[in-house]
Amino acid sequence: MNGRVAVVTGAGGGIGREIALGLARRGVQVACADVRREGAEETARLVRSTGGVLASTHVVDVSSAEQVRGLADAVVAEHGACHVLVNNAGVTSAGSFEKETLEDIHWIMDINVWGVVHGCHAFLPVLRQQDEAHIVNMASMVGLLGLPHNAVYAMTKGAVRSFSEALRGELVGSPIGLTTVFPGAHRTGITESARGSQRALLQDMGRHRMASVMMRSPAKLAEQVVTAIEKDRARVVGGVDARALDVWSRLAPGRTGPLGRLTGRADRG
Repeated sequence: MNGRVAVVTGAGGGIGREIALGLARRGVQVACADVRREGAEETARLVRSTGGVLASTHVVDVSSAEQVRGLADAVVAEHGACHVLVNNAGVTSAGSFEKETLEDIHWIMDINVWGVVHGCHAFLPVLRQQDEAHIVNMASMVGLLGLPHNAVYAMTKGAVRSFSEALRGELVGSPIGLTTVFPGAHRTGITESARGSQRALLQDMGRHRMASVMMRSPAKLAEQVVTAIEKDRARVVGGVDARALDVWSRLAPGRTGPLGRLTGRADRG
């Protein structure tokens, strides 16, 4: 991977930042893209200090196809190529579907689903020019099994899962691999921008002094992702909770009633 070029969206913190650093330690140049300039610039600084490699900063809203196309052009202009695309940018929501607003549903769809589609569509022509390339699409453990009171978030991550599995199949025989990532609960900062009727609960969980115990550091997951890129693995399931949902989805597909009774208590509260 030494000397290759990677683009990481949502690189301003959390899993995106850790993936950027993991790639840098392999000698990969990193284009750090985020909707927040400060976060992207800090990650680029850390990449330079950790890997001693070239890092660039790009302020991009992945819900905009035009901005993502501009990102592809900017990366090629600055780095000369792109070998790895990590579609990591994402947002979350929680609460009863009936209490969701259409505005919030469009918001999460635009970022979580269209952000991945925009990234793949804009960068595939660039990736095809390389001798080897790879795409990483960030789903979630709720993409493995629809979690009640996370219906809209689960919809977006389920869409990422099926899209990614189909696209990986289309890319068979090409020099481009694809990995879908299904993280469990990690400390990422994603709860800060959460929407939905349970957004306050999610935000409190993220700030709670026990968050460091209840949620894992994204560093280990990032290392799993980088290894998956190297070995062209189809998916990464990160964390005990994600693996448990994976098993549940196989043993009792579609049986989400017990989970609904559990999550419903928080929504009623």
